[in-house]
Amino acid sequence: MRSNNDDLLTDWLAVAVIESVDLALELLDNYDVRGHKIRVQRAEFQLKGEYNPSLKPKIKKKEKEKMKKMQEALFDWRPEKMRGERSKHERIVIVKNLFEPELFDREVHLLLEYQNDLREECNKCGTCRRVLVFDRHPEGVAQVTMSDPEEADLVVKLLHGRFFGKRKLTAEIWDGRTKYRVAETEADVNKRLDNWEKYLEQKEEAEEAAAAAAASAATTSKPPKAADQEELPAPTPATTVSDEKELAAEIEPKSAADDSAEEHQPEEEPAAAMDQEEEEGDAN
Repeated sequence: MRSNNDDLLTDWLAVAVIESVDLALELLDNYDVRGHKIRVQRAEFQLKGEYNPSLKPKIKKKEKEKMKKMQEALFDWRPEKMRGERSKHERIVIVKNLFEPELFDREVHLLLEYQNDLREECNKCGTCRRVLVFDRHPEGVAQVTMSDPEEADLVVKLLHGRFFGKRKLTAEIWDGRTKYRVAETEADVNKRLDNWEKYLEQKEEAEEAAAAAAASAATTSKPPKAADQEELPAPTPATTVSDEKELAAEIEPKSAADDSAEEHQPEEEPAAAMDQEEEEGDAN
């Protein structure tokens, strides 16, 4: 299906061709060339035979892409860069001499550590959007993308000439043309994948062992008692007042004088007998 851009391009070309034909008819018809007059007229096209759409040659994919790029270039308009405005590639900083490529062959996990360390340092200068480590590059190259060129300038000042792991770094703004990605063979890619798989398996085994050790320690060991949770003696049953008196009597010692006083103390007579004697005395 034809788009609006296709129709517009076709109309524009048709107008240009028609105007060119009209101009040629006006200027060249009956023109004298070395004693001979030339005749110019419009071409007439006539279909020979019947039209068969299936016999129309198909446009290849590459030709379609080429035509599409030509159309985009024709109708794509962008404002010119303002005076003093910096290019987008100036947001990117190239850091060199950061590592040796053989390092990541021995210790695969260091690749992530280098990325995280570099991101952490660059975040001090602004917002670090992306960190790429070209681990196969012989110069030990890393690419840092910041939010704007001014932040990239700060990163250059921060990292250029600085030592990282006994290696002196160089940092500069990317020129926008140089490519740092190193093409790898299929054997190199397979070797890299094998190293990553081994690292992930070792990490998973270490995590499982740590979890098992923690679980066994939690089941076998008993948590120590806190200082304020000491065991208290069992409570004694409640005692009544009479019980308290008996208990005091049992505990308090008796003296010899108290014993003798209790032995010689006269017995009290009943109150009824005393009243009877008093009545008899009164009667006498």
